[in-house]
Amino acid sequence: MRYKNISAGLILCLFAFSPLQAQPENASAGEKKPVGIDFFTQVYSISNLKEKNGNIFFTLSKPDKETNTYPRHLYQLIDGEAVRLSQSNISDYFFWEDDIVFRGNRDEAGPRRTEGGERPTVFQKLSPNGYAEASEWLRLPFAAGQIEWIDKEHFFYTSSYNHHAADAGKNYYILDELPFWSNGRGFTSGTRTHLYYYNKGQRTLLTDTLGTASGFVLSPDKKTLIYTEREAYYGKARREGSRLVALDVETLQKSDVILPEKTSGGGVQFISNDEILLTLRPTGQENENGDDRGAAVYRLLLKTGQATKVFEPLLYDLGNSIGSDIGGGGGSPITWDKTGIRFVTTDADHAPLIHVDFKDAHVTFLSKDKVTIREYLPYKEGFLVIALVGQRGSEIYFLNKKGELSPLTSINTRVFDEHQIIHPIEISFTNEEGRKLNGYVLPPVGYEKGKKYPAILDIHGGPRSAYGIIFFHEMQYWANQGYAVFFTNPTGSAGRGYDFGNLRGKFGTIDYRDLMSFTDAVLEQTDFIDETRLGVTGGSYGGFMTNWIIGHTDRFKAAASQRCASSWISYFTTADIGYTFTSSNLTTDPWKGSDLLWERSPLKYADQVKTPTLFIHSEEDYRCPLSEGLQMYYALQYFEVPTRMVIFKDEDHNLSRSGKPVNRIKRIDEITQWFDKYLK
Repeated sequence: MRYKNISAGLILCLFAFSPLQAQPENASAGEKKPVGIDFFTQVYSISNLKEKNGNIFFTLSKPDKETNTYPRHLYQLIDGEAVRLSQSNISDYFFWEDDIVFRGNRDEAGPRRTEGGERPTVFQKLSPNGYAEASEWLRLPFAAGQIEWIDKEHFFYTSSYNHHAADAGKNYYILDELPFWSNGRGFTSGTRTHLYYYNKGQRTLLTDTLGTASGFVLSPDKKTLIYTEREAYYGKARREGSRLVALDVETLQKSDVILPEKTSGGGVQFISNDEILLTLRPTGQENENGDDRGAAVYRLLLKTGQATKVFEPLLYDLGNSIGSDIGGGGGSPITWDKTGIRFVTTDADHAPLIHVDFKDAHVTFLSKDKVTIREYLPYKEGFLVIALVGQRGSEIYFLNKKGELSPLTSINTRVFDEHQIIHPIEISFTNEEGRKLNGYVLPPVGYEKGKKYPAILDIHGGPRSAYGIIFFHEMQYWANQGYAVFFTNPTGSAGRGYDFGNLRGKFGTIDYRDLMSFTDAVLEQTDFIDETRLGVTGGSYGGFMTNWIIGHTDRFKAAASQRCASSWISYFTTADIGYTFTSSNLTTDPWKGSDLLWERSPLKYADQVKTPTLFIHSEEDYRCPLSEGLQMYYALQYFEVPTRMVIFKDEDHNLSRSGKPVNRIKRIDEITQWFDKYLK
């Protein structure tokens, strides 16, 4: 199957792949352009990688400053060219026989609401006949979320409904449960996601009207549907209210899938018609005691209920936790072969693809070198992957059975070749527990030997996240502005196993000391950083840690705290994950352990802060609510510390990664100007 070029195609040239090498780029940059504040708007994100009959499809998205959006279009890789197929934006797509079907409407105003007030769901199709226009494939007179198709006239779907809908648009909100809001979604109290069966125009509600459903999947023979159902909940009851349900497609009869004790269901996939692969997390007393090992992988026979644990993430977590601000990839589910399962994990500072044997849980690395894989899928005798390699943008590669990568695209190659990209210098150090750790420094562009430069410590969020040896725009921009930038993965980070990542009850202790030991090592092992001109910044957990640092040391002469937490007492009762996160990670609640929570809150030490501090926060951040930044800003103003706060309207916790392009530029500009004022 081939598709003609139906719009201006992006011509791709193959480039020679070379393994990642961490080394400084401190010589003359020649004619290359500096990495500007809006460089990220020139970088394409590649995602939704799929294959059909040997043909490769994917979506491309690039920030658009003019429209202040992220347009996304469907492409096919043909003879080394990325050929654009879709005229309108798409979020996802699937194959229906030989057609490509995607959700979207060709009317600029969007689909009109039905007489009942619902917004319809419209699907378009592209046929392999070379026509330039998509045509309407199916129009449903209701808003559908996830869909599992039996055929075009029979399918299961989800649809969200708010039980306070009659009050929508009024000058008030009604809250009657926890959580009452969610980052990126706003107020959610009363919102339920229902599961329906569609049968030739007739809709049957399959879930309780006060319950909610998620994560459903059909068996290969389309006779069984598995999904997670959560009953009506109020407050803490939500944590224990979910169950895994098997539904007979012919009779619509439901039965519970019996899970191992003290576990709750997560993602589900069918290995065969009678066996599922699923991820399970600890619940009950085990969870109350802070077991956050993440999801273990099980095989479960539906007829007998026999469950076998395949893998427990004591060393390798499920998924890629390497942070990035240039996007690309949307994650991939677990896949399997006859001998075991395959998934992307986090290994210190990169994200490889690994294989875990069914028999003995033996781990084999399927990718070599320090590459960060964002998506993958089995292809021929290997895999197709979307990956970040070195200081480059994402590209599509073929990963062979020897673990070697061959590039299939060079979508971002030219823009990176044209700019002054800095390569990191590795820094090794030993923390107070005797563990050998590492981090990296980006030297300033074209630095001169013998000259000293200001430097910025950049702290990641999470804390179960990690920095990798991949391109990070804000760091590269600061390096191009004459700063050294240094970063590491302290205790609590992902990629070094459960014990290392378990920061429960330790916030502000060993993680803080790791960062200070790393800072010492950076100053000892480099000769171009001025220790009297150090800055510190970070977002989310990194914002908490920035607040903590300035209350415990004066070694940093300027700070930029982003989307921070400042008081665990207020965080407990305001954040969308407040009571679950705080009780799990800080071990208590405000009524049992207010002294401990206050002891670990940066706000307590605001009277000791001398560091000029900028606060960056989003108005609709419900993960770290605006009140957290305002409290710390207020306290520092009260104690007459030079302080500035910038609040972004209509943005949430993800401002630095997926916020409106113009706001992302403004954010970096504010931080840079603040450091320029106090460090240069």
